Amino acid sequence: MKSALALMLLSVYTIIEFIGYMPQIVKLLKTKSAKDLSLTSWFLWVVAALCYLIYVLMESPEAGVVFIASFNLTFISIVFLLTLFYQKNTKRKKHN
Repeated sequence: MKSALALMLLSVYTIIEFIGYMPQIVKLLKTKSAKDLSLTSWFLWVVAALCYLIYVLMESPEAGVVFIASFNLTFISIVFLLTLFYQKNTKRKKHN
């Protein structure tokens, strides 16, 4: 029973996490602007997610947990890279 509940909670977390990242990614792609996002914050999120993934691989290499940690790192990295790209492009356009 406890294992089934834990799996259900992990599944809910994964779905909510996916839903949570999608609006930011879609907005970045549509507006092609990241002026209101903190590059430093998203970089720190990437580092934190990477540390968590390494921890999971070392301590609890269960496929589901590794998937969630990898999934999290992937989507945080996407937001970070889009933010970096659009902030650099905005600066270039202002200088031209």
